[in-house]
Amino acid sequence: MAAANFIPRTSFPAPTLPRAYFLGHHAKAIRKMREMTADIDLIYEVRDARAPLSTRNTIFDSIIGVKPRVVVYTKKDLSAIHPEMFRAWHPRGNYCTVNTHDHTSVKSLVSLSKRLCANRESFFGLRVMIMGMPNVGKSSLLNTLRHAGVGRRKAAKTGALAGVTRNISSYVKIHEDPDILVYDTPGVSLPKTIDAETMLTLSTIGSINVGLVDPTIQADYLLYQLNLVDPSGSLYIKYSPPTNDIEDFLTSYCLRMHRLSKGGYPDLLGAATHWVDRWRKGLEGRIAFDDFKNPSAYKEWEAAHDERRRKERGQQSDQKFRVA
Repeated sequence: MAAANFIPRTSFPAPTLPRAYFLGHHAKAIRKMREMTADIDLIYEVRDARAPLSTRNTIFDSIIGVKPRVVVYTKKDLSAIHPEMFRAWHPRGNYCTVNTHDHTSVKSLVSLSKRLCANRESFFGLRVMIMGMPNVGKSSLLNTLRHAGVGRRKAAKTGALAGVTRNISSYVKIHEDPDILVYDTPGVSLPKTIDAETMLTLSTIGSINVGLVDPTIQADYLLYQLNLVDPSGSLYIKYSPPTNDIEDFLTSYCLRMHRLSKGGYPDLLGAATHWVDRWRKGLEGRIAFDDFKNPSAYKEWEAAHDERRRKERGQQSDQKFRVA
């Protein structure tokens, strides 16, 4: 189909998917966070800048309470979301976008942290806890902060898949004069995702076990999102003309990348896995998920969440009444 006549899909059919990725060590981490929060001065709540709404975990709100919080959007170098959107979503300025491969980009986070806690004095220094969903870049952020602040090498193990950090770390010093001490924590998922599309987003960026969702479905959803970011198809034109058909795209991808099975047939499943993984690692360019062009998306997301909570409480009350 010619690019000039191509019309991208405006919706994605919701597949049947598991709606949760909540593991035993997630629950253990939540209990430990609650125990430690009283002694913490500041929270870094880490989200993926490619999927800023899908990687927000509302469980943290009850843990953090009124503690000062900085929302840290990592992987800004992989995100196609315009910086103005983040400013619109956080008019108070209590956020930071960072590239954990660039030491200069995390210095603004340290400056913001010192400003938020300027009037606080403690013999132990400023104590910070990092929270976030799996594989949003918490440990990478800690390592970059440590290297930029005190010139030391990585303190936390990192990886491309969810679930590398399983326990809360001892403190890591990332700054001197004043001392800033940071605790890393395991990524924690929601007990249940909001909808199938959120699950698709988390799977595509690698924030849940990618094996939970069929690779072809992930590739199809990625194709759908790429067409929303750029309807011209330029983000994948080196592999295929603009298309809404994932089988056509994967066939072209196999031929272009020489991914053929025995007999010379296209390896569609292998191609789907390979292509999504390249985007996940940032090897193909920038991508955006969620309602990334809407300046009111953040408020609308919060309003929808509050409404769901009210309905859930109402349903729980009805059940108690019927039991009684």
